[in-house]
Amino acid sequence: MLITLISAPGLSAQGWLPGDPGIPPVKNIVIEPDELISLHIDRDRYIAGENIWFSIYNLDRKSGQLSEKSIIAYVELLNPWNTPVVQRRFHLSAGRGEGSFILPDSLSSGTYTVRAYTSHMKNFLPDNCFMQNIEIYNPFKGPDFFRKVTNPGLYYAVRAASADINRFDVNIKADTIYGRRQKIAANIIIRNSNTDQPGITYFSIAVTPAEASGTCRWPDVQTVINNATERYDYESDGHYLCGDVRYRNPGVIDSSDFLYMSVQGKVAEFRYARIDSSGRFRFLLPPDSKLRNLVLQPEHATGNMVLEIESSFSRIMPESRVINETIPDSLLEVLSGLSFNYQAAKIYGTRMKKEIEEIDNSTLKKRRFYGIPEMEVLLDDYISLPTMQEVFFELVPGIIIRERKSGYDLKITNPLTGNFYDEPPLVMIDGVIINDLKVLVDLDPETVEKIEVVKTPYLIGELVLHGIVNVITRSGDFSRVTMPEYAVILPYRVIDKPAVFTAPDYSDEQGRLSRKPDFRNTLFWDPLVKTNSSGEAEVVFWTSDLPGMYEINIHGITADGKKIAGTKKFRVR
Repeated sequence: MLITLISAPGLSAQGWLPGDPGIPPVKNIVIEPDELISLHIDRDRYIAGENIWFSIYNLDRKSGQLSEKSIIAYVELLNPWNTPVVQRRFHLSAGRGEGSFILPDSLSSGTYTVRAYTSHMKNFLPDNCFMQNIEIYNPFKGPDFFRKVTNPGLYYAVRAASADINRFDVNIKADTIYGRRQKIAANIIIRNSNTDQPGITYFSIAVTPAEASGTCRWPDVQTVINNATERYDYESDGHYLCGDVRYRNPGVIDSSDFLYMSVQGKVAEFRYARIDSSGRFRFLLPPDSKLRNLVLQPEHATGNMVLEIESSFSRIMPESRVINETIPDSLLEVLSGLSFNYQAAKIYGTRMKKEIEEIDNSTLKKRRFYGIPEMEVLLDDYISLPTMQEVFFELVPGIIIRERKSGYDLKITNPLTGNFYDEPPLVMIDGVIINDLKVLVDLDPETVEKIEVVKTPYLIGELVLHGIVNVITRSGDFSRVTMPEYAVILPYRVIDKPAVFTAPDYSDEQGRLSRKPDFRNTLFWDPLVKTNSSGEAEVVFWTSDLPGMYEINIHGITADGKKIAGTKKFRVR
């Protein structure tokens, strides 16, 4: 089998969700989008190589409240020619999420677009998704600047503040002048202008140099409905890994109705997907950040089948044109300062990003997909046997392995009738499905830890397994087994690992007197701050060694779906 991966960046899965083998039919109908993604990005100007930070809001278009329909957001960075240079998936919880990524240091100077959408919103692209232009500069690429010119009527974009915002007063109480490495405790008060009633608000906050600060606005929604096809579902329970089956010889159609997916390990994990009449398949994966080697193979072994894995990111891009300009002298001084700050931070190792440690569940007891086996044979409890055929013959009653002209077959006795099943069982080694039993027969018994067996029929969705045999090696990683040609190992990560913004704390004398320079282009970032019932919150951060004008920029939503935004400037001497 050949597998083709079409523009699918980094991928993963751990722990399976309930079965979802079906694929919704493609309907050529006019459907109205009901989700609205908005991002609050920490800045509008960056140096190539820096981190970009953002908070994600997924709203219901009609109610304006946070939507729980989708749990995965797709975020892309498009270069001036609308070619994706970064593509990431991030988890959404109750309509909220956060993320960051590093801007490649090889980027040319120009206008780049941050684009965000959900799976269901892919039905309406390139319109009806979030797009915001940012400027990225690379001081090592010369004075050329590739400016992107787009048609703002093609999509909803960050252009003007929503009317809802004007109904709220956002009061950011802080002094206007501070010294270097000084503590700032900003008190943020959010009130309804009409009723003066406080309420709980969730917001993100960025503190940056004023010349690089972000756009403090919510998108001005202009719904554009095209003749959309209802091809993509909401990802409410997990992430869809989709693809198509093709055949090397179109005249010989494979007899497989199902595609199997498994993950190598001592605890067996298994999924299946039905291949529809058009050759399309779909797996549902859990929204975690674990990198997993997914093993895909057809129900029946064949070399005629070709798998094409569909990218989860849309290849439908907006229209735009590029103008080659020269960076004006008035901007060069600002950019030189930002570039110097970034280079100094790299040299002195000022870290602004910390990976969140994921919970290690390896010590927790995990369940096999088939539950408790009906038979468990520990090979260390018996004398050593030279071949796996003898192991099954001597130690595993009710199972026989026979050699045929076409290879080997394995039979399991039905405990209810005492007869062998006509259909073959599901055979696995370290949780990986094996169709060619020669792989099992050639296994060295000294490397095997135990054999788990389920003899009664096992029902998973519409799939009936006539017995299960799982051979577990001592290493448990399938390392001593050579995969057959018809099987494919696909590294996959569903969502990006979470990270947190970090900044120096100068609350102690030693930190304040440290000679290590602090040149942060983003002074502070917090993707999620929650006010109390009185509509107030305090945010604490420290200034750096850089004098100049700074801007506090907040972006948020109240509990009842009203959008808020606000800014305040201060100076560091």
